[in-house]
Amino acid sequence: MGELTFGPAVWALMLIGAAAAAAYGLAFLDKPPSLARAALKTAFMAALAGAMIAAGAPFPLVAALVASAFGDFFLAFDKKWLLPFGILSFLVAQLFYLLIFLALWFFSGDNSPLWPRYLAMGAVAVTAIAFLAWMAPKLGWMALGVVPYAIAICAMAGAAMWVPWPGWPAMLGAASFLVSDFVLAAELFRLPPDSPLRRITAPVVWWTYVAAQLLIVAGVVSLILAR
Repeated sequence: MGELTFGPAVWALMLIGAAAAAAYGLAFLDKPPSLARAALKTAFMAALAGAMIAAGAPFPLVAALVASAFGDFFLAFDKKWLLPFGILSFLVAQLFYLLIFLALWFFSGDNSPLWPRYLAMGAVAVTAIAFLAWMAPKLGWMALGVVPYAIAICAMAGAAMWVPWPGWPAMLGAASFLVSDFVLAAELFRLPPDSPLRRITAPVVWWTYVAAQLLIVAGVVSLILAR
């Protein structure tokens, strides 16, 4: 997957991304949608994508991060007509992550025990099926986008469980991504607009999402550097 170089520009962009993520999570989660709020939310993944470009990261990783940045932008406005674009953007991101994890598994020659991986994959599948069954009555026509996305993110998470063990942060990141998206889906389709639970769900969605992206990047980068 190539070599990475972490120069000053990379670290500067990563610090900008971290600052944007913290500022959004601490000060803007409960603010009404605006272009400034959307820009700050998007800056997290945009800066992380820029850092990986500067570091010379492989195209699939950069593409996943860029697609995630677009998804953040589309979902920042709380508009139903933008929701399909957000789902499509994150679908693209999940497919690129899936490609990365499959490649890491295929070329790893990892001979570690298989049963923990099968157990993790089973947990992902059971959780996803149960969650979709709970969501189904509320999806309506949006099922056309939500169901393929659910399949993609579960495939991504399942594939993450097969990366070489030194890339374990990617496994945790994939699981955190599932938590973030499942809670977001419940927020979008199951919770009433005035539900007091939204005070809890919004921080959970954001911080698990931030953790997911950082952990996945950390896991992939550690495996690239180990080659």
